[in-house]
Order: sequence, then structure tokens, then C-alpha cells
Amino acid sequence: MQPSESSEAPAQRPGQPESTQAALTKSAEQALDQLAEIVALGNSVKQAYASQLKLTGQIATAEWQLTGRSLTIAAALVVCFGAGMILLWGSVLLLLGYLLFQLSSSVVITATALLLLQFALLLWCWRSLAYVLAQAGFSNTLRQLQLLLFRPQKEDTNADPTATH
Repeated sequence: MQPSESSEAPAQRPGQPESTQAALTKSAEQALDQLAEIVALGNSVKQAYASQLKLTGQIATAEWQLTGRSLTIAAALVVCFGAGMILLWGSVLLLLGYLLFQLSSSVVITATALLLLQFALLLWCWRSLAYVLAQAGFSNTLRQLQLLLFRPQKEDTNADPTATH
């Protein structure tokens, strides 16, 4: 039997010089160093992404609070504007009523004219509201989503029937 060689010496292939073995060892070490650097950069990117995500969440929370505050103030201003419009319309009706009563000296004619005027305004408001509400909504978006997600698309009647799909 032959004595076994020491495990301390690096294994060399037959016919391979020591300088080539040293170069391979050096390039392996460089590759490991580069991999370690890539891992460190990956961790850095991950941490930066996490902090960016956290900042985005904080910005969204702040914007949500500002939007809520703005909508509350806007609602209050709309109520004030509505109250002002009611007072203005009441003043116009009062002035017209006074003028009509001075001209006709009849409470019935004045009241009838003011009621007709009020009815005409309410009718106009109702029709305008119906028109505006008909414009609101997402009917076209919902229709497109249904076409994309739930219903199979119809084949084009102008398409070539001999074409392969």
C-alpha cells in the first residue's frame, strides 16, 4: 500500500503549473468578493425600497387627512352658498310680490304669479338634477370591464373566415 498524501496541499491536476492554480484561486476569491458586494447592494436596495414604501404610506396618510379636511370645508361652503342662494331667491320673490301687489292690488294674482314662478324654478332644478345625475357614474367603465372579464368577445363579422386563429 502507498502512503496517503497530506490533505493540506491543494489538489493539482497533472500538468497544471502552480501559477495557473494561484490565478484560479485569486479569481475565485474575486468572484466571491463580487458576489458579497452584490448581496450587500441587494440588501441596500431592499432597505431603500422599504423606506420609500414607508414614506409613500406616510404621504398617502397625510394626503388623505388633507383631502378629508378640504372636503369638510367644501361641504360647509356649499351649505353656506346654498343658504345664500335661498335668501337671494326669497328676496327676489319678496320684491316681485311687492311689485305685483302694487300693480294689481290683488293678493290672489300676486300669490298665483309667485307660485308659478317658484314652480318653474323647481321644475328647471329637477330637470337639471336629472341630467347631471344621468351623467354621473361609471356605466361605460363597467361595460368595458364586463366585456373584458365576463363575456366572450364576439367575432368580427368582417374578418376572413379562412384565417386561422
